[in-house]
Amino acid sequence: MRDEITLVTAFFPIGRGEWTGEAQRSDDKYFKYFHHWARIHNDLVVYTTPKNAERIKQIRLSFGRTNTQVYIVNELKDIDKTMYSLMHDVGERYRKYSLFPDKPEVNNPIYDFVMYAKFWCLAQASTVATTSKIAWIDFGFDHGGEYYKNDQWFDRAWNYTRPCGKVSLFQIRELPSDPIFDCVQRTETYIQGNCIELDTDYAQQFYVDSRNQYEHLLRCGLLDDDQIVLLMCHYEKPDIYCCLPSRWFSMLDEYSDDKESEKHSALLPEFLIIGRRRRWYWTKHCLKFLKQEFSHLVRRYPQ
Repeated sequence: MRDEITLVTAFFPIGRGEWTGEAQRSDDKYFKYFHHWARIHNDLVVYTTPKNAERIKQIRLSFGRTNTQVYIVNELKDIDKTMYSLMHDVGERYRKYSLFPDKPEVNNPIYDFVMYAKFWCLAQASTVATTSKIAWIDFGFDHGGEYYKNDQWFDRAWNYTRPCGKVSLFQIRELPSDPIFDCVQRTETYIQGNCIELDTDYAQQFYVDSRNQYEHLLRCGLLDDDQIVLLMCHYEKPDIYCCLPSRWFSMLDEYSDDKESEKHSALLPEFLIIGRRRRWYWTKHCLKFLKQEFSHLVRRYPQ
């Protein structure tokens, strides 16, 4: 196998254009994001719906990239019907116990299932990849230029030699000392889910590891997306899951075999210094959550 990286991504429309707030993104916006990085030279494996397959192929071909494989997924839930049902069952009950009940990872099981699907996609792609390494990359990676301002940056191949383990996780802040359930309630992010690099021959086990962690959460009545699961994988197998400091989306730039500098991003502290407006927003959530928890205790331990 070639000592290169095959990139793996997916696009499954879940009606995000109908959401409200910062998380709202139409399908066309996602394709704009994809167009931003789609010129990258690496082999690319894509999983999507029948409606979007040809559009993805044409975008890659517009950059002269013929090294693209597109695979059709007709029904999203068919990826794992058991996990799909379990996420929806937990989703019906969990929201009121979260500090941020309106976040998509708390109130939208389909969103969480799409995040779970990336591990399945990596396992599937490992059977067709002809490179020794593969990497997940979000379809909307870099949000159209959040880190890589000029899309010409992607007119290259990404490859790098991993310093440890079998999986590279890109960490943005110091890891917590709190129990996992507390991190889930706060929906804090410690490890990015937009890019994960690993040995191709570990992808099947990676899927097993991540599925186990999802099930651990769900059996405890907790619902979250992929980022907390990656943290749990690291905690269980720190020698396998290597955490590398990074900023959002910076990993392709900072971890590359052709990068001369070895200087990487410093980790953010576990809790950031926040402004007055954000502090007030946080205080309101805490007070609301405190009232909710008091109600739960009264209901369970009546006088």
